[in-house]
Amino acid sequence: MKTINTLLLNHFVLVTLLVLPCVVFANGTVIVKGVDKALEANIRAMLSLEQEACDAPQWRMQVSLIKAESEIREALQAFGYYQPVINQTYRKKGKSNCWTARFDIQPGKRVILRDINIAITGEAGRDENFQKLIDKTGLRPGLPLRHDDYESLKSGITNLAAERGYFDSRFTVHELRVDPVSGYADINLRFESGVRFRFGETRAAQDIIDDKLLRRYLGYRKGEPYVRTALTETSLALSGSGYFAQVLVQPLIDEAEGHEVPVRITLTPANRHRYTLSTGFATDTGPRLGAGYKNLRLNRKGHQLSSDLSLSTVISRVTFAYTLPLEHPVTDKMRFEAGYKQENTDSYRADTTAVSVTRTRQLKNRWLEEQVLEYSRESFKISGDLNDSSSLLMPGIGWSKSVADNPLYPRRGFRLNFTTRGSLQGVASDISFLQLIGGAKGILGLPWQTRLIGRFDGGSTFMNKFDALPPSVRFFAGGDSSVRGYGYKSLGPDNASGEVEGGKHLLVGSLELDHRITEKWGLAAFVDTGNAFNDLPVDLKTGVGLGIRWRSPVGPVRLDFARPLDRKSNQLWVHFVMGPDL
Repeated sequence: MKTINTLLLNHFVLVTLLVLPCVVFANGTVIVKGVDKALEANIRAMLSLEQEACDAPQWRMQVSLIKAESEIREALQAFGYYQPVINQTYRKKGKSNCWTARFDIQPGKRVILRDINIAITGEAGRDENFQKLIDKTGLRPGLPLRHDDYESLKSGITNLAAERGYFDSRFTVHELRVDPVSGYADINLRFESGVRFRFGETRAAQDIIDDKLLRRYLGYRKGEPYVRTALTETSLALSGSGYFAQVLVQPLIDEAEGHEVPVRITLTPANRHRYTLSTGFATDTGPRLGAGYKNLRLNRKGHQLSSDLSLSTVISRVTFAYTLPLEHPVTDKMRFEAGYKQENTDSYRADTTAVSVTRTRQLKNRWLEEQVLEYSRESFKISGDLNDSSSLLMPGIGWSKSVADNPLYPRRGFRLNFTTRGSLQGVASDISFLQLIGGAKGILGLPWQTRLIGRFDGGSTFMNKFDALPPSVRFFAGGDSSVRGYGYKSLGPDNASGEVEGGKHLLVGSLELDHRITEKWGLAAFVDTGNAFNDLPVDLKTGVGLGIRWRSPVGPVRLDFARPLDRKSNQLWVHFVMGPDL
């Protein structure tokens, strides 16, 4: 009996604890009528009455009800309504055992902006960034008054001054004059910027890399006008170099002399050696294992040494690279590389040994340029043909540009790339050829969490002896990033035996719609078409399908199910890819 009583008591306590908060903390009902949703939301945000519980003491309810009218007026004034009519109805506890307050509001005539006088004096008067900020504001004669637009402009001017080095700036006049009777408001702002500060000396006590190399990472120079973004760019550049574990870039504004701001850079060295092990899977390559080593700081000049090994059933390779930073080390580098690659596709088998030197630099228009000189020795067998080999000394140059509103998950962006390469028979090469390659991909955001993705790849080869061209410089189509619904590099012109041998030219296009269903998951529908070819007309191969998209913590993951629109094949292909959209 004692046990039963104890159980009943425990259940009673549990139920009481669950129900009691619902009773104690239930709030009354506030009804707001006569205004739009934006005004109502602002009114409710201001009303202290909204926080009163059903069992609030009567004296506190009276205080909240008295305050309610002034709070509503303040909320309406923020949107330019200065002469409202407010009718208040209050009903004490009824059947619901709680109170109800109703406010019927007639906002009245809205105040309109009349005269707007904004003056920027001092050196900022010649700084076009301030005028651009003023032009973007919602303050215009004839428009309704909104206090948040006025306050936003004031804070915007103050923040811009701090960002651009006007550290002695201040408002000498800041007036918002409202005449509720006439229904007009006037704004008078006068901002005195004073002198714009400049960058002073850089203080960086470190022995990790040479000071000359360190200064090439700086996004500013001594004597240049101060701008905060230059310090942000400097911090990002140093952090991305691989030399440092921690980077802190601080402007010492309080220590400025002669309107020059010194900058202190605090650096913590990163581990010199980095080892990696990886595993992965893609439909084109199958299961994949990888290992790598990198010496991030071979010496104080910032040279780096790396080696990478990648193994799969389709492509296996080992590479060794030595990289030197150049004048602008964030984007400009010289890379010496040697490697061996074995490729085994449905169309060919190739073993390639290559050495190359690549100079990468960023142009003023933000295009990335790569100048390459590569020597390769390739042994290959294409389809059922006999084994062959080829030596090529190939100079080449390429340009690429990528723009996105979000590097990982863009809603709007594009990628462009153009490359040309070739060789000359007799100059360390067995054949002569010239090749042009181009590609483009674009992403356009549409309503309802939908994106349109377009892709195009094309290329042409000019030569006489096509049979001697190794597969590494022939064109093939098909695969995850080409024509889905077909195998990796399984499309192209056939030889006499009906086996794919690759082509002189390439033309591939794709259109895709993807729709986000939840924060992490989405669906896609796509159509790919194209082929490699030697002569016109092009025998276009088309694949269509549906896909699943996952926004994983490490980037986009795409799983596609595609079927070729080809009477010869009705196979369903599965394509699995990880990596950025652009």
